[in-house]
Amino acid sequence: MTLVSQRITLVAAVLMVITLALGLVIPKVAGAGFLSLALLAVLWLTHKRAWLGGGLMALERLFVFSIVLFVSLWLIAWSYHGLDMAGKDAAGRMLRLLLIVPIFLFIRRLDGRDEAWWLGLVLGGWITGLFAWWFFLTGQVATYEQRVEGATNPIYFGGITLAMAMMLLPKLMEPNAPFLSRWWVGGAIVMAFSASLFSGSRGAWLALIPLLVLFSLTLGRRYGLWWRVGLPAVAGVCALVILLIPAVPTSERFVEGFLEIQQLTQGEMTEGALGRRWQMWTLAMAAMEGHWWTGIGPGEFARQLQTAINQGQISELLVQYRHPHSQYLSALTDGGIPLLVAWILLLASAARRFFKLYSSGLRQTQQFGWAGLSAITLMAVMALSESIFERNVGIVWFGFFIAVSMGLVSVQKRRELANRSKRNESLSVIVITKNEADRIERCLASVADWADEVIVLDSGSEDKTPDLARQYTSNVHLTDWPGYGLQKQRALDQATCDWVLSIDADEQVSEALKAEIDVVLSQSADPKQAIEHRLFVAYTLPWLTHAFGTTLRHGRWSRTPLRLVKRGHAHFTPLAVHESLILEKHAKSGHLDSPLHHFPYRDEAHAKAKLRHYAQLQSQNKRSSRHGQSIIAIARALLNFLDNYILRAAFLDGRAGFKLSRLIAHYTYQKYRPEPEG
Repeated sequence: MTLVSQRITLVAAVLMVITLALGLVIPKVAGAGFLSLALLAVLWLTHKRAWLGGGLMALERLFVFSIVLFVSLWLIAWSYHGLDMAGKDAAGRMLRLLLIVPIFLFIRRLDGRDEAWWLGLVLGGWITGLFAWWFFLTGQVATYEQRVEGATNPIYFGGITLAMAMMLLPKLMEPNAPFLSRWWVGGAIVMAFSASLFSGSRGAWLALIPLLVLFSLTLGRRYGLWWRVGLPAVAGVCALVILLIPAVPTSERFVEGFLEIQQLTQGEMTEGALGRRWQMWTLAMAAMEGHWWTGIGPGEFARQLQTAINQGQISELLVQYRHPHSQYLSALTDGGIPLLVAWILLLASAARRFFKLYSSGLRQTQQFGWAGLSAITLMAVMALSESIFERNVGIVWFGFFIAVSMGLVSVQKRRELANRSKRNESLSVIVITKNEADRIERCLASVADWADEVIVLDSGSEDKTPDLARQYTSNVHLTDWPGYGLQKQRALDQATCDWVLSIDADEQVSEALKAEIDVVLSQSADPKQAIEHRLFVAYTLPWLTHAFGTTLRHGRWSRTPLRLVKRGHAHFTPLAVHESLILEKHAKSGHLDSPLHHFPYRDEAHAKAKLRHYAQLQSQNKRSSRHGQSIIAIARALLNFLDNYILRAAFLDGRAGFKLSRLIAHYTYQKYRPEPEG
């Protein structure tokens, strides 16, 4: 790393620490930190010409796309509804969401500064906790009476401090952490929880329920029963006990909330926080009648709210509001169903990226995955009763948490794979071939000096495939051709190692995938540190498809086939084509993060011929009758195209994505069409 790069990463680290440590107690620090980090990112990416490329994964590309899509749809909605002046300020806030992209692209390329993230969280927990205790014990009064608000308001102060506490759990649970370090982190968690309690933020604490459930499904799964079940149970009981203490602002707020809910369920209108929200939500849904696909536009809700107040339909206390107090409803009213879908896609793409890490063996990377998952879950729950993009503070903390944690996942993954250990269990690689002379060397070269055993079964090649294969392994066997499933089962039966990796001649194991497999198979000898490894006896691998001169990261061809299995726990289905591995009953599979390169087609002519051959093999099992089959075949082909090109985002792969979507749709039609008469 050059001196300039070291200084840039140091500045980025300082900005992260300052933002996390002081952003909730000193005004303008969080916004300044977010904007400064974005500016640094833009300058660095422009100087390095690093805006494009970088090997983004499909979910990362979808995450970036969802941000751009959300902002674009909002701007289109604003323009469609006449560029109302009420939307001018909101437009500035929405454009700030785009800063998530350069921050993410910048952070994911940095190395060696991830400790700044943990330091910032720990300092943030301690500082906000001490501030909250000082506020409470000295009887301070702020805008919302005894509720601690810091540099923002109680809702965000309570939500963000709770997020910080949850994010720090992985550091508290590190098995080999020194006692003082564990105490330091544990204290920060307690202080952050205290700060959240003194804020009186009910919406944030409602997020504690899904967070504890997610903990048991993800981070807690790595440890024993105490951590996985006991910690959430103890945390839940403690939270309940604390909420019963009248002196705690959050307790008082929950009591008020329960009383309001009772009144609302009895048909009585209240003027408390829940009652006011209920009136705004009802008004928002009524305003959407006839405008579900376009929305009513930014600013229109505020006008209709004022009209309803003037007409005495709702409480005058709502005159201070300009939005429906729910990000989901804000998206719906601003831009209709398309904008709401874009908002949900933004949440889902980030959450899925973080959640999937817990099916891998990358333990250190999972810590940052948990941080991101905590943030996105808390924001998603808060957004039910708070329009988080209607305030600068909401956009700043949402953008900062998601962009940085998403970027640090890539940084930690890269480091963890670079420091892989020697495997503790042996590995066989099995390959079946026929006339693959132009591709077999690339396949076998990727595993020959890495796997403990390589087995090739050739079924009558008429080219030099067997001879080329023998240059990489002595385990080359000539057989007849019983079909894909039976042939692969033969190869699986010949494997002698602990684990078996099944690949095809048109595939290549990437260096990152080899490193990740090594990481997984190096953990199995240490049961105390690898409980999640014992959960899985197989792993799916993500395809990275290369076709028509480009790389395709979306569509069904980017799916994750099950390829790595512990010997004796799975078998192949005896199908003529599109065979698959089936696990034994009650066995579980994990998911590896690094790609298996897939080169399915030599060119477009080969793609058509290969798909036509597959369609012929499968068609015999699909045609039960001739009546109505043409319509069914056309419908299936159309749905297949829409599934690949739209729902699975193959349009992000450009012309190649369209071409392959069209070819696969035609293959589907051929598979289901009726046989010609005669």
